[in-house]
Amino acid sequence: QIVNFNMNFVDDRFAKNLVKIYSRLLFDYLSKLKDRGSLAFHLLLEEAHRYVQEDIDFKLFGYNIFERIAKEGRKFGIVLNLVSQRPVELSETVISQISDFLILKMTHPRDLEYIKKMLPNMSSEIMEKQKSLQPGMCVAFGRAFKVPMIVQMPLPNPAPHSSNVNVVNVWQGK
Repeated sequence: QIVNFNMNFVDDRFAKNLVKIYSRLLFDYLSKLKDRGSLAFHLLLEEAHRYVQEDIDFKLFGYNIFERIAKEGRKFGIVLNLVSQRPVELSETVISQISDFLILKMTHPRDLEYIKKMLPNMSSEIMEKQKSLQPGMCVAFGRAFKVPMIVQMPLPNPAPHSSNVNVVNVWQGK
């Protein structure tokens, strides 16, 4: 069963708190199960830089819930996946607990430098190729891969309605 919470039209601060509250409730529920790990949840956060940050959640929870899930969640049955276009904005503690990375095209120098620091085994050649990846291609790195490699993933069919706007055509009324 999949439950999808769409936070696209929710104010960032409210969305961040709401996602953290639901994540905390899920973590608390699973950590208190009599038969630990008897339920499994896959928590996938799209635009994770909106939620998984280095911030002061101590006022809200006493700790950062995503750091706790990243460090302890697996033993309770929570798998955490993060999707972000800005890895520099993510919590370093959470990033340090991730075992596998699929890195799509990225061009911002700060993000590229961060990836290079985060993945010291990444060759300069692969980092250069990473800047020019085509849709569906990514650099795969981590426990599931012996060496960093470029992977071609199948594109979704049907394609999502998330392509970039052709600004020139819109301006010209096409």
